[in-house]
Amino acid sequence: MRIATQEDIDGLRTASDPQISPDGADVAFVLATQDGDEAKSTIWAISTDGGEPRQLTAGQGSNTSARWSPDGKTLAFLSDRGKAQADAYVDDWQIKTLTAAKETQIYLLPSNGGEAVQLTSIRGGALNPRNLDPFAWSADGRSIAFLNTDQFTDEEKRRIEEKDDPIEFEQRPKYTRLYIVEVETGEVRCVSPERLQVWEFSWSPGNEEFAVVSSDLPFEGSWFTSCRLVAFSSQGERLRTLHESRRQVAMPAWSPDGKQVAFLSSNYSDRGAVNGGVFVVSSEGGAARELSAGHRASASYLVWSDDGSRLLTTATEQGGMSLAEIDVSSGERKSLWHELASISDATSFDSTGDRFPVTREDSSTPKDLWLVRREADGLEWTKLTRTNPQAAEFEVGATESVRWKSVDGMEIQGLLTRPVGASDKGPYPLMVTPHGGPTGGVTPHYGLSDPWYELLAKRVALFSPNFRGSTGFGLEFAEANIGDMGGLDWHDVNSGIDYLVEQGIADPERIGIGGGSYGGYMSAWAITQSTRFKAAVPRAGIYDWRAFHGKTYLNGWEVVHYGGKHSWEVLEVWEKFSPINHVDNVETPTLIIHGDLDLVCPVEGAYAF
Repeated sequence: MRIATQEDIDGLRTASDPQISPDGADVAFVLATQDGDEAKSTIWAISTDGGEPRQLTAGQGSNTSARWSPDGKTLAFLSDRGKAQADAYVDDWQIKTLTAAKETQIYLLPSNGGEAVQLTSIRGGALNPRNLDPFAWSADGRSIAFLNTDQFTDEEKRRIEEKDDPIEFEQRPKYTRLYIVEVETGEVRCVSPERLQVWEFSWSPGNEEFAVVSSDLPFEGSWFTSCRLVAFSSQGERLRTLHESRRQVAMPAWSPDGKQVAFLSSNYSDRGAVNGGVFVVSSEGGAARELSAGHRASASYLVWSDDGSRLLTTATEQGGMSLAEIDVSSGERKSLWHELASISDATSFDSTGDRFPVTREDSSTPKDLWLVRREADGLEWTKLTRTNPQAAEFEVGATESVRWKSVDGMEIQGLLTRPVGASDKGPYPLMVTPHGGPTGGVTPHYGLSDPWYELLAKRVALFSPNFRGSTGFGLEFAEANIGDMGGLDWHDVNSGIDYLVEQGIADPERIGIGGGSYGGYMSAWAITQSTRFKAAVPRAGIYDWRAFHGKTYLNGWEVVHYGGKHSWEVLEVWEKFSPINHVDNVETPTLIIHGDLDLVCPVEGAYAF
């Protein structure tokens, strides 16, 4: 075995988004490759009986999100293979500019072979939301629902072309709306009510209604400050609110009888990263009921059982991932599988409901497709692909779970990856890598996919703490740093370093820190609070909360996550926890990495720091 080179890492192929056919014969999936600077995604399929994968799409462009029709005769997918449109827009915090861009449209491919046919030709294309299903077949297979964002009007384009284009901030909001396209005719109609932003949707069992995650305005910050669950008919009528609270909502799923809607909820920090608590509410509205109280896990996806009595959940749990059933009546959780590994969400089932595909990986095993079968005594796993057989040549570091007590006695968990080829117990130089979010977490991924692999190859250990505010430990833990970001969550990280030093694993004289986004904030905050770090690499971090509030695309999140409703309510705590206000304490050599056009974490704070 040998250390992997950057060329080896770039040569890895990535399988994702597995979808099983209704008859259970095949699994369609997306295969991503990298050729120099060119990234390419194609759709493949493999028999559930084994054998070699076969390629279904080819040519230029990106092809993703394959979804079987209910009868299994057709695969719908997204592709940007068409020509660039000169009048598309770039959505920069609703400040839109004309540009040439490719549009993603829905295509149909016969499952028995043949050429793909373009179904939609809507201006702006079919939207592909973050980590969500981009479209959904109706139960009868006659239509497909999808999202599309408003385009420039002819008048707006004329003004831009004539340079009559002052920015009128938030005065002409462009909504994302829900559309239905008829498969036979290609006819498209908008079905969502006016002045309603649709972030994600779920079709009712009879296709008569939609449950929708919505807000009154379409700005990214609106998802954090006015997110709610609503329902309306497939004709855009009978709009009603099902649930609204201080938390955001995600992943609505109708019960088989149409009487309830299950959903996820938490105080999130990133749309699309929505591991959280499990709730159900009547499809007519009313008080929502939490099913996950006391659960030490965070669900990322929900699927109802055929009889509506249980929910199958994919979840992050205690630094790994799990599959579990939750009884809808009692909230009792039955674990089906839990390992120190990472899997994709269980989203697609055959007609029996007993078989579903996922991708699976751990620190020593690259991502591949697996077929999971539910048995009376648990789950049976069958590996379907070997996407990167060359991985057998490469050395990776061994990852383990570690636990320690923080300054207030709370138990905290994290992942420790020892250097590549390490045969001793240490002490090693240590790189601390706080995760982003903060409502996120770390679970094991294949070693070569770690951006710090080169450090591991040079006998540096990695430490990734799941500090309070992380997912995978229940809703209460995920919300435990609200109003206190930079407080006890920082002490969780620092006490974890103390623990590794005490155990003889970390060399106290050779400790560095580096993370991105909230991990960038934590890295900058750490070097204002301690001189123990010999180097720091904050990436896309936050250095001044007040300045962040004024420019970020997420405007409002930084208010909510510091426990307020309005910015003036949290000014004092912003000042307390802004690294810029403690920069005179910094003695650590620091390399700041930041994108000049970053809209989430604007670069101004990095320049100031």
